[in-house]
Amino acid sequence: MNQSSQAARHSRGGLHGMVSGFSKSAVLRVLRLGINVVVTGLLARHLGSAGFGALAASLAMVSLLYTLAELGMGRVLVRELMSEGADHPAIMGSSFYTRLAAGLILFGGLAVYAWCFEPPHAALLLIYGVVLLAHAATDVLAWFETDRRMHTAAWCQFGGFMLSMIAIVAGVAMQAPLWFFALTYVIECLATVVMLYVHYRRSGGAWRAWRWEKRRSVALLRESWFEIATQFALLMLLRMDAIMVLAMRGDAEAGYYSAAVRISEVAYFLPMMLATFMMPPLIERKRSGAADYRDRLADYFGLSFALTFALALSVAVTSKWVVALLFGEAFQPAAAMLMVHAWALIPFALGVARTQYLTIEGRLWANLPAVLAGLVINAFLNWLWIPTYGGLGAAWATLIAYCIAWLVSTPAMAATRDLTSLMMRGFIRLPHLLQDTSARLLNGRRRSTP
Repeated sequence: MNQSSQAARHSRGGLHGMVSGFSKSAVLRVLRLGINVVVTGLLARHLGSAGFGALAASLAMVSLLYTLAELGMGRVLVRELMSEGADHPAIMGSSFYTRLAAGLILFGGLAVYAWCFEPPHAALLLIYGVVLLAHAATDVLAWFETDRRMHTAAWCQFGGFMLSMIAIVAGVAMQAPLWFFALTYVIECLATVVMLYVHYRRSGGAWRAWRWEKRRSVALLRESWFEIATQFALLMLLRMDAIMVLAMRGDAEAGYYSAAVRISEVAYFLPMMLATFMMPPLIERKRSGAADYRDRLADYFGLSFALTFALALSVAVTSKWVVALLFGEAFQPAAAMLMVHAWALIPFALGVARTQYLTIEGRLWANLPAVLAGLVINAFLNWLWIPTYGGLGAAWATLIAYCIAWLVSTPAMAATRDLTSLMMRGFIRLPHLLQDTSARLLNGRRRSTP
């Protein structure tokens, strides 16, 4: 490993090769997010801040159950499918049937809760909860990821999304009731699952061959329970603000805050997409003992920082204009919330990269105490600031909690302290990385020019 002050030169199969194919899915995701934010603005204008806040807060509550239904198997499943001599039918079947049972149990619990306690917007909760019955089917995404066919999965997700958007626009035109717009999310999820399985079969997959094995299921759960707890705590960290704003300041303030979050989260696709494309090649480098493994990790951190800083700055500077354009002047209180919330993208992206590294290294357990610390601090700051400052207080609480969970905790914990040097190397190597990648792209264009 090069320890000199000068950044090591990137090998021909470096970052540029690792993210080949990223652009195809990224374009679809950008298009999807662009359409989504426009249609969401249309929906918010139609429902008003109170109706939009009720819809967003209900989805935030049920999304906690979605995370539990996943059982933390996503990253572990990718790694197991990529292992040498992997028994794909047994791995896929053990994960799928275990998660299917979890989804059925969680939906039953949600139905009992809605029936016995009659919470506000119980109908919305039950409609969103229907997705739990089919949530296990998303395991097939792990197969597409390991087979480097994420562009196919992206097209399936885009198709389901467009059906949902068409239904929302039709609902607005027909003055549909509030529950109908929750149903459009169910339509999106179920349509996506159907298209994924059609392409899975066309690609040679055979879902009927999947089989459940108790030993393998227990082994997956034993390894993923840290991830279950971490993902649940993480989603609490991501969604708790909307729920607490609704509880402490009402539907209208929750609507303003949800509008700000919806816009800022348009940019959150980037670290998630980057993680999807970086993980398989990084796993291969780790297993083969490649000399440039840690260099690629450092580049991953550097690139995550560079891209998200540019995005956060753009969103913060244009927040007033964007809110007015998409949601109208009635949602203008969301602009200040958006300006603060946008900067949380940077620690979030570094946290995603950190999680990928810990997954590869078999140290996922180290994420849990960091996320729990952020969750506790976020809840405390929300309790302290939301009554006085509303959604703006929640936005500041989010930014501070993210920084503590993924930046401050990294050098503070022995299990993640080595990541500090990787992050610093990524920042130091960043100018050379950008120059090198730009040169490769330019050379590629020159070779393709007659």
